[in-house]
Amino acid sequence: MDDFVIKVTRTQWLRWLCLTLLSGFLVAGFGQCGSSESAATPAISFAVPTGADIVNVQAAPYLAKGDGKTDDTAAIQSAISENRMKLIYFPNGTYLVSDTIRAQAADGKQKRFFLQGESQAETVIRLQAQSPAFQNSAAPRPIISFWAGEVNDATAFRNQIRGLTIEAGANNPGAIALRFRANNYGAVENVTLRSPGRQGRYGLDLSAGLNGPLLVKNLTVEGFDIGVYFTGALHSATFENLELRQQQQYGLYNQRQVISIHGLKSNNRVPAIKNASDGYPAHGLLTLVEADLQGGDGNTAAIDNTEGGGLYARDVKTGGYEAAIANQVEEHLTKVTAPVAEFVSHPVRSLFPGSESALQLPIESAPELSWPPIQAWIQVDGSGEDDTEAIQSAIDAGKAVVYFAAQEYTISAPIELRGDVQALVGIGAASLKATGALRESEQPIFRLVEGNSATVWIEGFETDLGQAFLIEQAAARSLVLRHLGAGGYRNLAEGSKLFIEDVAGWRWYFRHQQVWARQLNTEASSESNAINIDNEGADVWILGLKTERDIPVITTHQGGRTELLGGFLYGNRDIPEGTAAFISEDSSQSLVFASYNHPFEPFIREIRQGDRRELAETAPQPMKYGKMMPLFVGQTSTPQAEAR
Repeated sequence: MDDFVIKVTRTQWLRWLCLTLLSGFLVAGFGQCGSSESAATPAISFAVPTGADIVNVQAAPYLAKGDGKTDDTAAIQSAISENRMKLIYFPNGTYLVSDTIRAQAADGKQKRFFLQGESQAETVIRLQAQSPAFQNSAAPRPIISFWAGEVNDATAFRNQIRGLTIEAGANNPGAIALRFRANNYGAVENVTLRSPGRQGRYGLDLSAGLNGPLLVKNLTVEGFDIGVYFTGALHSATFENLELRQQQQYGLYNQRQVISIHGLKSNNRVPAIKNASDGYPAHGLLTLVEADLQGGDGNTAAIDNTEGGGLYARDVKTGGYEAAIANQVEEHLTKVTAPVAEFVSHPVRSLFPGSESALQLPIESAPELSWPPIQAWIQVDGSGEDDTEAIQSAIDAGKAVVYFAAQEYTISAPIELRGDVQALVGIGAASLKATGALRESEQPIFRLVEGNSATVWIEGFETDLGQAFLIEQAAARSLVLRHLGAGGYRNLAEGSKLFIEDVAGWRWYFRHQQVWARQLNTEASSESNAINIDNEGADVWILGLKTERDIPVITTHQGGRTELLGGFLYGNRDIPEGTAAFISEDSSQSLVFASYNHPFEPFIREIRQGDRRELAETAPQPMKYGKMMPLFVGQTSTPQAEAR
């Protein structure tokens, strides 16, 4: 790959640094990003690839102004439509638009779009006031849309929007700030959706058909009739750190979907959550952990679950509401006051006598990288037929961040993560492919060994690995895996920590460690000769899991502990009788999940000191085309667990 050298002032260098960091999908607090420097600051030289991996909407040929006055609709639409697979970058500014911006290529494809703002607060896409097409709240229209209105399959892979604000503009009652769609992995992250005067129909609209699984992280919604709107039966969503303010009907409205939420703040007079049904038994299943719901009207409940839906709620505080939860199952209405330590909408299921409370494993957020200066970054030279040596050389160059362009990199032998490297970052649609003997083996393409950083990050890749594993954790350093289409993980370092966010892949071997996963999609099948998740003596906490096909989802043994807070089991094929979704042998598990279409028979198998028991397919609560389990608990006391 040819490079060229450009000279920039320190201000321009900081702007490029911000751009690069944000394109790496690890959005943190950048103290110097956007700061001003004197023109007398000496110029700095650095090399960047000529292959336009980053598309700046303000640069030629698009020339969006971002001045809050010029209509930038056409410029932004062209930049997006012509650059699928690349990072579309919005520098700070206010971009005025008058029509829907669509994440759709000229050939109609609606996947692998990457929209990134320079900063959540100062990059604003604003709809013009009183836009004619956004006046009908009965037929609302999105400002930014990742869905063209047609659903033929669930292949909206990797769609992402980050680091910006979408504003509905004044007097646009039919506006939807963001209509988002992604499948298997994709994310809305560090985004604000705002409506002046509280007008507008929806903030975040997830009602596109066959939507999810996906991750929504660090989202703030201000105003609108409904802050977050999610309907339909497929395929689930996970929320981490959601803030809802000043909605007119509901903060979050769910109908039939499986939603998992950790960290909800709401300031609303109306219900923070409505868990609706589409007639019996077309229910949804909602999991909520750690919520602070304030500002309520004294005549309503903060969480309205009065249509028979499944609800698991824990650590919920409220203020102003008549009740924290209004729950109705058949003819029985229950109102629960705050604070809520733990609540389950339906009877808790177990196979052995014991606790009826979830495991409540410790919750830990994924570490954020303290980004180094640009001198500590290095790009992998991907010009060769085999990129193995180039990647290892970049890692061994003593730089903190190794980044990859939006192209495919081939790897033929394991690569060690060692020395000073902190992060491997893919920009845009970067991908990794295992080749040769490595592809036919079960060796990893990356091996985490001892090094100078206490934590290592890998993110922003899709992969084609064959039988090879993505990574082997051979050192007790923490590992963060984010925004990946990649499977194959095994742990060799007892006591290590693993963090997973927005990952699609299978073959997860967790061994005597701590694991926190948010939005994990695992789809191994009987013909793959692979497994989904194997927990051997580990503590595994999962917020939002989706799976397909016909083999066990999670096996827990050797005193392991598995807590699943919201799972969606999509039975898209016949599952052989006797195949259990969840297997626990002399270990502990607590499970919140729903099953759709073909069921596992049995859903759960537990073995304690040779006594084998099974939870039949008929035991969970009915829901349309499937079953739901608001809480199953199977806790056992083992020497391994007691030693923790």
